[in-house]
Amino acid sequence: MNGRGAILRGGTAAAAAVALAFAAGCGGGERQDAGVTAATYTVAEPVVTFPAKQELAEESELRIAVRNVGRDEIPNLAVTIEADREGTRAAAFGALSEQPGIKSRSRPVWILEDTTGMTAFANTWALGPVAPGATQTFSWRLSAIRAGRWSVDWRLAGALGNKARVVQADGRAASGSLTVDISRKPGQARVDENGDVVRVSGRDFDESSR
Repeated sequence: MNGRGAILRGGTAAAAAVALAFAAGCGGGERQDAGVTAATYTVAEPVVTFPAKQELAEESELRIAVRNVGRDEIPNLAVTIEADREGTRAAAFGALSEQPGIKSRSRPVWILEDTTGMTAFANTWALGPVAPGATQTFSWRLSAIRAGRWSVDWRLAGALGNKARVVQADGRAASGSLTVDISRKPGQARVDENGDVVRVSGRDFDESSR
């Protein structure tokens, strides 16, 4: 199922809204991790890529590649994105506003352009079973819309509902945090000698235009 053009919202209202979309788009079959008992699954250190420096209106891709190095199949590999150390009170890829008296404090930092694996659980995506030795990759295409320094926290689970833990081979939790600086100066574009549009940073654009 696709998340094109969505701004994700945290909290109960968001979970209910996503649940409706999930039911409509994915059918009424039994969930892949239904009936999963408490268990622990082992993965290699996840390979995470996301540009540490970005610009307003720039589209970037966040990828988290996970390889199952254990002997058991992971029932339903899931990841929860916790925005700027606010847990799921804020939207994934967002932050909480400090403005008092507003109904919803969650404000987007990135707009989610495209993804797969959306679920009815707040800020959580799932990719299904992962066999021993296999790799699954979470992917989000995001456009930055708010300047500043932001944290994106993530943690893996072996199923929806926190019954199945995922750890790395050394016993550490399969989780992490990324720090991203979004520049206030939007990037520019120019046409190269071949007639192709090339995106450059604001500084590079100034230098190439001289």
